[in-house]
Amino acid sequence: MKLGESFFDIGYLILVIAFGVRLLLEKNKEAKLFGIMAILLGAGDSFHLLPRVISHLSPGGFEANLAALSWGKFVTSITMTIFYVLFYYFYRSQSKDLDNKKKILVYGLAIIRIILVLMPANNWGKANESYIWGIYRNIPFAILGLVLIIWSYKEKEKPGLKNMWWLILLSFAFYIPVVLFADKYPGLGALMMPKTLAYLFIVILGFKYFVREHSSFSILANSLVFLIMGIMGGVFSREFNKLYNFTEFNYIRIVHTHSLTLGFFLGLIFYLLAKNYDKEKINSLKKSYHIYMTGLVITIISMMLGGIYTVVSQGENIINPMAISLISGIGHSILTVALISNVYKIYKFENIKKVII
Repeated sequence: MKLGESFFDIGYLILVIAFGVRLLLEKNKEAKLFGIMAILLGAGDSFHLLPRVISHLSPGGFEANLAALSWGKFVTSITMTIFYVLFYYFYRSQSKDLDNKKKILVYGLAIIRIILVLMPANNWGKANESYIWGIYRNIPFAILGLVLIIWSYKEKEKPGLKNMWWLILLSFAFYIPVVLFADKYPGLGALMMPKTLAYLFIVILGFKYFVREHSSFSILANSLVFLIMGIMGGVFSREFNKLYNFTEFNYIRIVHTHSLTLGFFLGLIFYLLAKNYDKEKINSLKKSYHIYMTGLVITIISMMLGGIYTVVSQGENIINPMAISLISGIGHSILTVALISNVYKIYKFENIKKVII
């Protein structure tokens, strides 16, 4: 469970932020809006999920990280509220529903929610975080979610809104029992994983709606995403190791080099070759290219997981490190097979072109 949730949390944060960065590279204004939503979602959730990962992988567990977990929930409560305000604007642009009464309602509920989150009575950062205020601050949030579910359902035939309503419904269906009963039944906290999965699918659906075809531009855009993510990985490595005063080697230190080399530079090579191919040839590379991306992402997640574990475990055996090595091995295997498949296909294309010339 410790390893599984940690892998899931890190993977979720990387994917959501990466999808958001990718959408920002689109020309469409609505795509950029959805990209901002995704990045806000990932950035806000990182304040809560990273302390959870650290709690799972460190000797002190959750007891030693109560303050960080609480303040993380504080940040996430605000960013999630803004996320749904932005989602309203996505709904508004796709449905062409310009009713200003709805906009006032959304803003009113969001402001009330944020004010309640900011109240000192919540006892943020303390072990005795207020249960009753947890309910108070989530009432306007639940109403906000409900109206967006209803509006999105009514306009589900409009482009981009088809499945959004039930994913939002699922996210609240998993979230509300945690708010109401997790204090008495801590095991219900596990429902936060499917809730988070619902948010991931919201982002994936938005991504698939705006990025519909595999082209040389999409290969170039993906390589730029790995450039940005690699830079972010380097910053995270420096600050995280500095925070724990950790000077020895760990896998976080080489996440940025793997992202830049295997994601950015190799992606540029794929782009330079693919821009000379017709649509049919580019589509024939689509499957093996996406498998390559999958292997690279799994590899990077496992490196992040292994690096964080090395830093925070303080030399103790909290989890079996061989399990992380196994995940890394799977990622590397997928990466290798897909890379060979891509190179072989490109080699065939170049040979055919040479024969024709």
